[in-house]
Amino acid sequence: MDLSATIIGDFVRGNGAVPVACLGLVGLGALSWRGPKLRGTTLVAPWVWSLVALASLAATEILIALSGSPPPEWAAQLRFAAAVSTFCPAMALFGAKRPQNRGWQLVVLSLWAILSLPSIEWLLFGGLREIHPARCWFLAVLMAVGAANGLGTRYWPSSLLYCGGQLALVAPFISAQAVQGASLARLAGMSALVLAWLLIAAELPRRRAAAWPLDRAWLDFRDGFGAVWALRVAERMNASASMYDWPLTLTWRGFVARPSGATAGVPSTVEESLRTLLRRFVSPDWIDARLGQSARDPNVITPVA
Repeated sequence: MDLSATIIGDFVRGNGAVPVACLGLVGLGALSWRGPKLRGTTLVAPWVWSLVALASLAATEILIALSGSPPPEWAAQLRFAAAVSTFCPAMALFGAKRPQNRGWQLVVLSLWAILSLPSIEWLLFGGLREIHPARCWFLAVLMAVGAANGLGTRYWPSSLLYCGGQLALVAPFISAQAVQGASLARLAGMSALVLAWLLIAAELPRRRAAAWPLDRAWLDFRDGFGAVWALRVAERMNASASMYDWPLTLTWRGFVARPSGATAGVPSTVEESLRTLLRRFVSPDWIDARLGQSARDPNVITPVA
């Protein structure tokens, strides 16, 4: 309790270098642990942007703390630019499809620049002004979309924590007067982001068991890439199922039998189609690790009540 009180007290008084450095190291450890598991997938770009956001937040607070007290005039400008960098990982995820995923990073960088425009205006014209309501609504929509993308996956607690962290970091800038007393909000925001990264690195909550390899590949993809890409892949799979009259369909929880299917067993084209769709996001090794030598076992497909 005494240590926690000391850390919070230092942060509130403006001597935030120590707590920010500690949070930064914890976040770096979580992201470093997670990074190797993303090799061969297009999730590397969102991971890199997460590192950028963490570095921006930590470096900004450490720089301001080392500059002395009271904080310099440019402190709020840097803090806002660092706060909106947290929107970059989610935006990178929405473009995580080969081959456009590399060019998409320019869109992510452009978004960061656009969101940081108030910082530039404050630097050029001096003083702090309230953010225009249109920009506030834009930030709110980005937060909601990012959080919704993780709902329904096993990483939903991290999505909510991350959204809460973004809200805590950005909310003080809605009012010019609130910026001056936002130390606790910044500490809470950074803590929420780091906790979200820790949960993902620890793969919590644990993934549910999947007896069928096709389900294992689907659930891991769904949880890693979120609702936007998962729904798109499911749509494509079910369109093929209808066209070729496959005996199964893909739901949010996995593959289930379709009573109207005209053939017995699972056609090889089901696995081939899933592999083709997932290769736009992950490597063949990633798919093989989940599908194994064969994913076609007609005895394990049962309808879900």
